[in-house]
Amino acid sequence: MRSDYTLYVVAVICFIIAGVFLSYASQLDATMGLAATAVFLILGILFAARGYSLRPKVIVTTPKAFPPSPAEPSPPPSPPVEEAPVAPSPPTEEQVPSIPPTPPPAEEAPTPPALEEPAKVEEEKPVRRRRRKKTA
Repeated sequence: MRSDYTLYVVAVICFIIAGVFLSYASQLDATMGLAATAVFLILGILFAARGYSLRPKVIVTTPKAFPPSPAEPSPPPSPPVEEAPVAPSPPTEEQVPSIPPTPPPAEEAPTPPALEEPAKVEEEKPVRRRRRKKTA
């Protein structure tokens, strides 16, 4: 169990005891009832404050931007192969000359915008430490 939870429980118990002394203040001696109530209220506040100061600090981690992975290198374009001229046959009504589609060169393909801009990496700020108070 964390120590801050224990201190919170002790503070609640002190507040309950102070409430009991306050409710029975008419039956007890007036000064003793008020003194006991004040003591337990102060102890409850001190234990609650100490528990609050010992709670674990929340560590904020910022995700670091990783540089984009390099694109896979494309193979160099092969030189165009010249075909031997073939005597074309006269087209008939049933035959339609088909031209195979030529793929666009790899150099002209658009690149995604994420690869165009370099990733901005935030630098971590140095930790600033407080100065200790000088004791007299």
